[in-house]
Amino acid sequence: MAKVLPLSPTTDGEGAQVRRLMPTRTLFFLDPFLLLDHFAVSPPAGFPPHPHRGFEIITYMLEGAFRHADDAGHEGVIFAGGAQRITAGSGIWHSEMPGTDGVNEGLQLWINLPRSEKGIPPGYQDVPPEAFPVHAQGGVTVKTIVGSGSPIEILRPMRYEDVTLASDGRYRMEIPNGDQGLVYPLAGRLRVQLRGGAEDGRVLEVPAGSALVVLAGEAAELDIEPAPEGAEEKASATGPDASAAGPSASTAPARGTNGAARLVAVFGTPIGERPVFRGSFVD
Repeated sequence: MAKVLPLSPTTDGEGAQVRRLMPTRTLFFLDPFLLLDHFAVSPPAGFPPHPHRGFEIITYMLEGAFRHADDAGHEGVIFAGGAQRITAGSGIWHSEMPGTDGVNEGLQLWINLPRSEKGIPPGYQDVPPEAFPVHAQGGVTVKTIVGSGSPIEILRPMRYEDVTLASDGRYRMEIPNGDQGLVYPLAGRLRVQLRGGAEDGRVLEVPAGSALVVLAGEAAELDIEPAPEGAEEKASATGPDASAAGPSASTAPARGTNGAARLVAVFGTPIGERPVFRGSFVD
């Protein structure tokens, strides 16, 4: 059954406050996706050198910038609106640190690799904001992070969109047969109707700070629009009690929202293998 799940506040790296959808006790993973974090960090917090193995990573910046460096000599900066794809594959050792003195906010998504591909060589791709295709029509603006027209190269079949809705905007999203994924509001409260599939006609409201999780077969399409009330809500990367977390925490909402609601939608084709987490390695 499709569910609306809250993101859980936690600390990662070195004093970095994040809100996490998975892996948590509520949602271990959502095949092929392993982790979704909404982070907002300011110096000196960050993610100093640490290893990864066995999956791919997409970091999408909403505000500020993030600096990346690894043990193979790759360095780069991701600015607001830009993204980076990392294929950890057989293993990397890297750092991710704030690129400005203010709030540096974004989303990090881990995508699993089949066990037959976990030993592939590591790879990287930095994509500036202007490289992503944007389509606007009828009160709906869709920026494609992964999918048709996007330069990001990812090994798993998937779709990742940043969608802004005007007060009268409605976005109908088709879900390929067998795919599953999530809708996460960055600003505003969403009303989502499931069409087709096992839950045809069901309507759910998704508040900021929560995500709608839709499993394979539950819907063929989603009708997404701003909910009648609560459109001023904004997702925080650290939660309502972030002020107690110290000077490196931030409750800043996602920036760049000119409509009544803003969301990301992430859907992909399951691998069918249960991941084994060994810290930041996934077997």
